[in-house]
Amino acid sequence: MGSFDWRRLSGDEIEAHYNPRCSVPDFERHFNAYVERSAAARESLGGEYDLRYGSGPLQTYDLHRPKGNATGVPLAGVPLVMLIHGGYWRGLDKNTMTFAAVPFVEAGAVVVNLNYDLCPKVSLDAIVRQMQEALVHVAQQAAGWGADAAKIHVIGHSAGAHLAAMLAAAPWPADLPPKPAIASLGLVSGVYELEPVLHVSVNAEIRLDDAMARRNSVMRFAPKLSCPVLIAVGDAEPPGWQAQSVDFHQACRDAGTPAHLLRLNGANHFTIKFAQADPTGPLGIALLRQCGLRA
Repeated sequence: MGSFDWRRLSGDEIEAHYNPRCSVPDFERHFNAYVERSAAARESLGGEYDLRYGSGPLQTYDLHRPKGNATGVPLAGVPLVMLIHGGYWRGLDKNTMTFAAVPFVEAGAVVVNLNYDLCPKVSLDAIVRQMQEALVHVAQQAAGWGADAAKIHVIGHSAGAHLAAMLAAAPWPADLPPKPAIASLGLVSGVYELEPVLHVSVNAEIRLDDAMARRNSVMRFAPKLSCPVLIAVGDAEPPGWQAQSVDFHQACRDAGTPAHLLRLNGANHFTIKFAQADPTGPLGIALLRQCGLRA
């Protein structure tokens, strides 16, 4: 039993705790801001867009590199940050995440902003596999981008935080090359125990069943984590959603994983993404520091 007993709730109450759009009625305003800020970021950052890491229709990514030194030659051996967008595995895309790349690129990192195929066109099992393929691809390409494959930091928001944690902790497919090392995880307002999702309306699109929810509940893989983990959650999020982060943090600590829980004052599920992209705020500072980009 976790810190929040969701099983005692009615169906409407479960929806309120585990469907973030219910708790933030003006969520579309934030989505529009993501898109607008990301369009501006693409103008300022430059980059290479819609590169491929796999054969799925949406197995693409955007690549952003730091400007380099005065001669224009990219710096070698810099950290590489992988960003994974949210959307409950069935919505949004990388074009809502570009603005979150800005602080990392400006601090000197190479940033890969990932897309993936969405439910219900593919299963959550397939999405986790796509992320594993992405990690292999990124590690293989890192040196050519001027980045250090030993300094791969994965940051995800919401469902992207779940995918980042699964990437680090879940069993690795035997048919892929050896698993590249992950230097750290930044998990922002994530979902880690999936059984409650079986009872939320969005599961009509996600199409989890009991077995798929169990094998993709990263809570059970927490003892497999060894890299530092930063877990962030907003204190304006519903208690059930906050408990996901609290319980995952405790599971990491119980397993001896270096984990830190950061609560963001006044942040809800959607505004916390702006905090993630703010290099002067507590979450932005903590993420940059964990990636070796700030003292």
